[in-house]
Amino acid sequence: MSLRINPRRRQMRHRAMPPAAFTLVELLVVIGIIALLIAILLPTLSRARHAARSTTSLSNLRQIGIGLVQYRIHNRGYYPLAAWQSMKDRARFRWADAIYPFMRNTEVYMSPHLDENERKRMNKPFHHTVDPNANPGILPSSVFFGGYGYNWQYLGNGRTWPGVGEYFAKESTIRASAKTIAVADTNGSKNGGATWTSEGVYVIDPPLMSLNLGSRGSRKSSATPGPGNYGYTGGNDGDPLHRSTPAERNNGKVNVLFCDGHAEPMTLRQMDDFNQDGQPDNGWWNGKADPSVR
Repeated sequence: MSLRINPRRRQMRHRAMPPAAFTLVELLVVIGIIALLIAILLPTLSRARHAARSTTSLSNLRQIGIGLVQYRIHNRGYYPLAAWQSMKDRARFRWADAIYPFMRNTEVYMSPHLDENERKRMNKPFHHTVDPNANPGILPSSVFFGGYGYNWQYLGNGRTWPGVGEYFAKESTIRASAKTIAVADTNGSKNGGATWTSEGVYVIDPPLMSLNLGSRGSRKSSATPGPGNYGYTGGNDGDPLHRSTPAERNNGKVNVLFCDGHAEPMTLRQMDDFNQDGQPDNGWWNGKADPSVR
């Protein structure tokens, strides 16, 4: 005689069984595996984000290059100054302001690599977004640019001193446009101090001051130009405190825009030594692709 189990009793027995669950050990193992995966993936994600910012930066420079070419077309082949002389009751006008009418996307003038502290130090206001009757005339609606510097010694220097006026380069003087730096990542200068300041944050300097080409010096109007002088007050050739130095923000390289409009990453060492003989020269800067001239 076979025993028959009441289906209703079987159902009640199943309901009484406790549900399956993770033990504490199993839970700790899962958490440990997740933590290990995060530790492995985070550096990769960080590198991927950095690479994406570097790609964006190169794109920014190429768009700035389009604006620079259009500026020259509309200004008889001349390059803009790094900055025009300050005037009473007029906000400062810089190279980005000159290019802006031909490249109106203000986002491309701001390096995506800048951290919070760099943005505070490097932000320069666009002329068209400030109070025109004040200097600097910052408004709540002001828009800023920063992180990219202009090759002012060989393309356009607005500083003057006795016997030397403003210098505008022309297309005819930049004979090797594909090998002449126009704009690149910049650190600005330390201005002789121990901490970074806001001086020189919209320009870049070559390793040596220009002497016979370009602006033939870049000291302020109160100083006398000559061999040994560098870009900022009290500076000397090769002094890193006073040079507005290109910034190697892109995996150890500087993103560089050239005068012909193309952009590529370079190391600072490459930029400062055209013929790679171990001695600093201005070959990539002077418009001639000639390391022997300054």
